[in-house]
Amino acid sequence: MADVEEEKVAGNEPKVVFKKRGKFRGRRRQKGSSDEEGQKTSSSDDDGNTAVRVKRLNQKSGLVQSTKRFKTSTSTKQAASSSSEDERSVSVSYKTSGTAKRTGPDDMGATATLEIETALDNDAQAVYERSLQLQKELKGKEDDKKYRGINNYAQYYEKKDTAQGNAASGNVRKGPVRAPAHLRATVRWDYQPDICKDYKETGFCGFGDSCKFLHDRGDYKHGWQLEREVEEGRYGQKDEQNYEISSDEDDFPFKCFICRKTFTSPVVTKCKHYFCEKCALDQYKKSQRCFVCSQQTNGVFNPAKELMLKLSKLKDEGGADDNSDNDNTAPAQEQISEGEET
Repeated sequence: MADVEEEKVAGNEPKVVFKKRGKFRGRRRQKGSSDEEGQKTSSSDDDGNTAVRVKRLNQKSGLVQSTKRFKTSTSTKQAASSSSEDERSVSVSYKTSGTAKRTGPDDMGATATLEIETALDNDAQAVYERSLQLQKELKGKEDDKKYRGINNYAQYYEKKDTAQGNAASGNVRKGPVRAPAHLRATVRWDYQPDICKDYKETGFCGFGDSCKFLHDRGDYKHGWQLEREVEEGRYGQKDEQNYEISSDEDDFPFKCFICRKTFTSPVVTKCKHYFCEKCALDQYKKSQRCFVCSQQTNGVFNPAKELMLKLSKLKDEGGADDNSDNDNTAPAQEQISEGEET
């Protein structure tokens, strides 16, 4: 009976079927999982040996520069909380003004003043101006027994100076001078012109083209020479005679520079300027410098023998410059002969 009942129970049991689904088969393997060993074993079982790429963090370094910009949305910038996200969210942008006008003041800083200087209402000149104004207001009034500062004592001797006046003015007093606000000066002192001295004086340099100094034989005038030309009215005038090729006949002058007449006993200075002997001595009493070029003569006047020979040759040929000089040819010839004898 027991065997029959067991067979009935076994026949009434439900049949269960188990189906294995490929749930993760079509899914792509994720990167950077924590269980690297499990991945290696599963990959070795399914696909064999595969390379595992480890994602590297892009850390900023001061030695690496890049033009790449990190573009993030405004929501990301607002929601960024960590320091790394804050660094990535920072971006700098510049916008032009859209105009061609330069930045800065219109006068390009010509009237700019230093902020470290004393204010114009507190410097020595301003204090002196207030003192003069106060003295005018208190003139002829009784003393009100008020102390107005060390610079505002009552002055019973009236000064005739102004703030822009003489030695008692604020412009000449001791202390810092007020800087001009209407003037801009650019000054450059060239103490080392870097010109080859050998080439300038001799025209030859041992270094040749490898010389680091400038090979220039030009002559430059000093400041006092330029000022003298300005005073004499010769500044900026071009002397065309410097570019003319003179002949032998034009080497000597035909008139004295001082008296503007024909030479009588001509003498020559060290600077190669010719004068009459009498004119040169009279000029030497006034000034020891040359009448033409203002160089120091040191009292040296040599007989102009070459000029005497030229004048005698012109006399023999009968070529006189002016008709007025024909009357004085005989005494001039006698003086020339006397000069030759001396």
